[in-house]
Amino acid sequence: MTTLNFGFTAPAPSGGADLVALWQRVLFNAENAPACPCHGIVAGRLNPDAIEANMLAPLRSRFRDAGRRELADFLERRLRKSPFAGLRQPFETWLRGIGEAKLDEDSRRELNEALRTSLKYYAETQAEFVCE
Repeated sequence: MTTLNFGFTAPAPSGGADLVALWQRVLFNAENAPACPCHGIVAGRLNPDAIEANMLAPLRSRFRDAGRRELADFLERRLRKSPFAGLRQPFETWLRGIGEAKLDEDSRRELNEALRTSLKYYAETQAEFVCE
């Protein structure tokens, strides 16, 4: 089989689009997984807020334990906004806004990498499903 290489490489998504794409994969996998109330999925009904909290809470603890107070506080503000009070913006919007967050460049880069790693874990189909 013959293939042609035109030398085109798609540009990397920017502005949090890569994180949003991973989040969409997380939701897709969750919607198609067996029911698991501890992961935010009950009898085919998906609770994205539970999934989000399950990802962000450990990151907040990790940053707090590492002395990265600005990152822990940034995640704390996200976790404290009640989705029922109309105070929280959609997770996709929040992910896109990280580039404009009042964080120094190193902190922003560290947060992006931590979120990307966490989202990739949840976005990958797990070999075995275990409800804890």
